[in-house]
Amino acid sequence: MRKTPMTQEEIGRRRGEIVAHAGPWRTDNLRLAKNVYTMGEDAQGREARVRRAVQTVLDFSASRLKGLRVLDLGCGEGGFALEFGKQGAEVVAIEGRPALAEKAEFAREALELHHVAIVRGDVRRLSPEEHGFFDVVLALGILDRLDAPALFDVARRVGAVCKGFALVEAQLAARPRASHLSDGIVFRGAPRRSRDKEETFLLTRTSMLRLLARSGFTSIAETLDPDAAEDAPCFAAFKGRRVALQTAPQANAVLPSGWGKPQPATPQHGLARLLRRGRR
Repeated sequence: MRKTPMTQEEIGRRRGEIVAHAGPWRTDNLRLAKNVYTMGEDAQGREARVRRAVQTVLDFSASRLKGLRVLDLGCGEGGFALEFGKQGAEVVAIEGRPALAEKAEFAREALELHHVAIVRGDVRRLSPEEHGFFDVVLALGILDRLDAPALFDVARRVGAVCKGFALVEAQLAARPRASHLSDGIVFRGAPRRSRDKEETFLLTRTSMLRLLARSGFTSIAETLDPDAAEDAPCFAAFKGRRVALQTAPQANAVLPSGWGKPQPATPQHGLARLLRRGRR
């Protein structure tokens, strides 16, 4: 049985209580009721990123959001998950940090989004058995918050639950300073200390693409936006059926070398090299 909807006054009161013990909202400025916002009517959060994600999913889903099953990994305060819910998608959002999960669940209840589920849990335990399968998986700013073993494992888990496509946004390493071996493949990147003083591992662009391909995605496209961070691109990785060539069947048993073992680093050529030379 559904609960009685909260009144505007109750929403405002509960918002104040959450701020008092869990701190203010910092990323998602959501309108919960008339004149009641999580951050304030004139405050700016990550609305531009939410719009980009929703637009990308809409365009890649033949202008259809209603009825899509969407998974949001590391949902934070819930901005992405709740907007997709408002647009008609069925959403499961996973968040391991209690204060953020509480904020997302409160906003979900205030907005009466009964087809959105905020799950307090660890993305490293993602599995088809526990969570099911999804048309769209949002991995926006989550892979670059993991250490190397968890990074490779979670990427494979994303591939296992995704039956459509995944949006993967992650900060990349500008140059390789370390390597990690996973399933016999060397992945290059750089270690980094997170804000929580935990060590994470950033992949290079080539290794990120290789990891997505090794996780079961058959085509990978980069979504472009002039306002997006250059060092944190967003990839759309599609879970398709690997094509078998009929005119050259002898090639079907050979994995393209670019997705197999890494190639040795080579000097930059073309425009990138000229631009670097021009900065000297």
